Amino acid sequence: MNNRNILTVMLIAMIFTYAVSAQSQSFFHQALITPYQLNIAWEKTTVLIFPSPVESADRGSRHILTQKDDKAQNVLKVKAAAKGFPESNLNVITADGKLYHFTVNYSDHIPNPVIDMGLQNHFETTAMLFDRISLNEEQVQLMAKKVVDKKPFLRKSEKSNRIKLTLQGIYIHEDVMFFQLSLANRSGIDFNTEQWRFFVQDAKQAKRTAVRELEMEPVFAYPGLTKGVSGKDNNTIVLAFEKFTIADTKRFIMQVFERSGDRNLDLSVKGRHLLKALPVSESQPLNQ
Repeated sequence: MNNRNILTVMLIAMIFTYAVSAQSQSFFHQALITPYQLNIAWEKTTVLIFPSPVESADRGSRHILTQKDDKAQNVLKVKAAAKGFPESNLNVITADGKLYHFTVNYSDHIPNPVIDMGLQNHFETTAMLFDRISLNEEQVQLMAKKVVDKKPFLRKSEKSNRIKLTLQGIYIHEDVMFFQLSLANRSGIDFNTEQWRFFVQDAKQAKRTAVRELEMEPVFAYPGLTKGVSGKDNNTIVLAFEKFTIADTKRFIMQVFERSGDRNLDLSVKGRHLLKALPVSESQPLNQ
């Protein structure tokens, strides 16, 4: 056998070995989505409430019945079509592109037939965030209460139709950063909060390039992000984030949206503002 034939045989053998190896490749456990354990019954309807409208619900078995609600598109009703059916699964895709994976079993006893997946997402995210910081929830709440009463030393603000959002101070304790915000309403109409959003964005974008955003999630909000502010009133809100800094070419954006209204606000914070953070334990803020 000449050298050319030997090389050809070796190449074929390598390709065959690679193909066999590829076919037997296992998934990394980090890539596997852990399913929620869902029990359904014959005589009870289980109601799943999602944070976004349900686009599709794929059932692993004909023994699982699903029905989207006509009026509330984020609600999915699930029921058993047969008693004692073998374990199956259910995959739900919502309008925000999220997949919810369930392992479904039969049970005659369902103590909680209504499940809010939006709250489930919130508590999962909060638990993951607290795993990354040194303080527990009670400690973060204690620090946030202290920050509420701090004297303002920053005046970074944004206005929209008599609604004003002001960054009054930034504080830090260990690896947690606290933002002291004032939400003021100079109109006689209550400002009801629909949603808050936080992200880091490049300050300048090149033409014909997508805007790059890094979503941020607060570890804790005191007294909360759903309170809003009554007419002719103001509230102080403290947000706790895992400690971070940003380059001069980026901005930290805080957005608040009004429910059933257009008085929406975008407050942009520069990296130099973050560097002014004071220790929570400091009795008087420095003159900055």
